[in-house]
Amino acid sequence: MFDPLVQGLPNDSYLAPVFLSLRGHDGVTPKRLAASGIAQNLLRLPIVQNKAVQTGNKPADAAFAVIVEQVAQLESPTDRLIADAILNLGIYRETYKSRNISGRAIHRLTTGGVGDRRLAVVDQWQALHEALDAAPPAGPAPGEHTLRSRLEREVFERLSTLLVNPRPTFEISAPGEPIAPSTAQTVDATAAGKVIVVGGAAFDHTWRIGSVPPVGTSTMAMAFARTPGGKGVSQAVAAAHLDLDVSLIAAVAPDDDGREIEAHLDREGVDTSLLHRVERPSARTPATGIYELPYGNSSAAVFRDIDLDVPTIDRHAAALTTCDVLLLTFELPMPVLKHVLDLVADAPNPPVVIVTPGQPYSNGHLVSPLLKQMDYLVAHLWELEGFAFSDEAKYDPELLSDDLLSRGLRSLCLLSVPDGGSVYERGKPTAQIPRPHRNIQEASITRDAFCAALAARLIEDRSRTENTFLWAAAAMASFADNYHQAPTTHPSRATINERFAQMPRGEAS
Repeated sequence: MFDPLVQGLPNDSYLAPVFLSLRGHDGVTPKRLAASGIAQNLLRLPIVQNKAVQTGNKPADAAFAVIVEQVAQLESPTDRLIADAILNLGIYRETYKSRNISGRAIHRLTTGGVGDRRLAVVDQWQALHEALDAAPPAGPAPGEHTLRSRLEREVFERLSTLLVNPRPTFEISAPGEPIAPSTAQTVDATAAGKVIVVGGAAFDHTWRIGSVPPVGTSTMAMAFARTPGGKGVSQAVAAAHLDLDVSLIAAVAPDDDGREIEAHLDREGVDTSLLHRVERPSARTPATGIYELPYGNSSAAVFRDIDLDVPTIDRHAAALTTCDVLLLTFELPMPVLKHVLDLVADAPNPPVVIVTPGQPYSNGHLVSPLLKQMDYLVAHLWELEGFAFSDEAKYDPELLSDDLLSRGLRSLCLLSVPDGGSVYERGKPTAQIPRPHRNIQEASITRDAFCAALAARLIEDRSRTENTFLWAAAAMASFADNYHQAPTTHPSRATINERFAQMPRGEAS
């Protein structure tokens, strides 16, 4: 085999291409180091051979440990975070968690292909530097092309120099464990925002059709999709796309659909540690059959074999009572909904509670006493018919909102896409929510984007501000703008901010 050391090439010029080759796919692992022909140049380095003798490890394991140690010795924090992410070493994973980098961002940095890791570095450029107690280099964050074509090569060249002429290493934890930052920094523990969603997880089977076929007939669907769904899943993913620390409490079965939903949540950066995994072997994950009509109108049939129960909620009481925002849906059995609301109402610092009716209960009056425990009810008029005290109130938003607010509800966000909607609050004039640019009706996922953005804005501003609902409306509009191209993709903060800048002021506060 060609050996640059023997051929007399400059000390380290041959090593950078090794890392450029190994950065692809899942990054550097002992298995790839052992199997890759080009990695043999790394395995023969004196520092690696010495490490193998000292530890008794195989050369590939020793090489991985040496790479981790020497990345930590790079002088520039920028070099360290680029090498860590692009090579997928996992050095700073726990540091990022402790410094409130969002779960979704950490997932992108440590899972999937190099393209995802690279984009995560670009998107989180400022936050990653701050997590390492460092300021980023002057100027704007690099783009994906600059990172790939220039910066990574430069970092790997400096890393190669260290491997050929190593510095003494400081004490380091096992690979994948955190390396302590050089200086202490006070970080607001709630800066990233802890959100818990309690709702449904299901598999959606969606047929896009021109019209619902009459009984006894059939129609050809224009498209079909099978995707993880349920309002709980959708709202949790929407919140994760906004870089919030989000966990989902929902019931999943030990079947293929349940496993696929968990994998989807993991990919999207949603914490799945609070999921209720039903142990009954015959249990089946809920499913929804959806007929989607033009402009997002739809009808659906729901199958539910499993559900959350009160003991499951009690097991997660500590998490529920200490989060910043709690998102609830009527997908829960009514006793479970009541128990969650009672639980957080008694907390010393209760979270902000945002509720969506979704599939309304048959008798809204049974829920009416709980209105005073809800901060925000985000609904459509038809979903609130069960709350109406008269037939007139069913069709009159002013009458209905007055009654709900008099029973203790803090705020009613009444969405009427494509017209936008209205926000009713006690003691304040009605605010209007601007209509989306595109004529998309209530695909429920549109509202999920609104709720997640409302949660993010309340956490960011610590209270309701003049632009709270306008930013949430921008999220809904961003989703509507992209609906036909990517009907299950929630917008990022950057996308919402861009849309927010275009929103006319004075229409919603």
